[in-house]
Amino acid sequence: MKNLIVLLFLVLMNSFCFAQIISDIDEVHMFSEDLAAVKKGDDWGFINKKGELVIDFRSDLALTEKGNKKGKTSSNWYPVFKNGRCLVRKIINEIPYYGYIDTSGKIIIHPQYLNATNFENGFAIIIAPSKEVIGFNEILKKDIISSNIEEFVINTSGEKVRYLENPINYHSSKRKSKTPPVFHSKFIGANLVAVQKNDMKWDIYEF
Repeated sequence: MKNLIVLLFLVLMNSFCFAQIISDIDEVHMFSEDLAAVKKGDDWGFINKKGELVIDFRSDLALTEKGNKKGKTSSNWYPVFKNGRCLVRKIINEIPYYGYIDTSGKIIIHPQYLNATNFENGFAIIIAPSKEVIGFNEILKKDIISSNIEEFVINTSGEKVRYLENPINYHSSKRKSKTPPVFHSKFIGANLVAVQKNDMKWDIYEF
């Protein structure tokens, strides 16, 4: 009888206890596509709706979603998944480049863009570096190179589906800035993108 009472007591106690899944988290943000960003120290990861850490803490996740800053320990920006992709950032030769991971944490599109947006309706806008030979230096016997940046629409596989026809000269020294170049294009609807030209007027394209 005594053992039965003890057993019943333990069952009742267990019913009022909650399993601790993950602890010592500095920040937790809202779910997006069944994944929520969590921060520990300077690194970010993602949990699923069971509270399980499904993407381990890492330092390369790009902070692209603006949240409500509440409390002294809350960041204003955090990583987020859109269309099954999350932006990552990698410094290569002092220049930040952007790419994407999938919901397993695997890099799907390697960091190669000077700037990139989150995906929207299956597409994103990226800024890619490009070089063009514009002449030849007879004294140095070297090609004269013009460094440009160009904007494209890409799909979730990284395939370029639309060139946005706005090449901009971009000196290599600017690429070493921590601030990425600004976009001159934006989505305005499903399969519609607006592109600002050098004369500050806008063209609208369907893709």
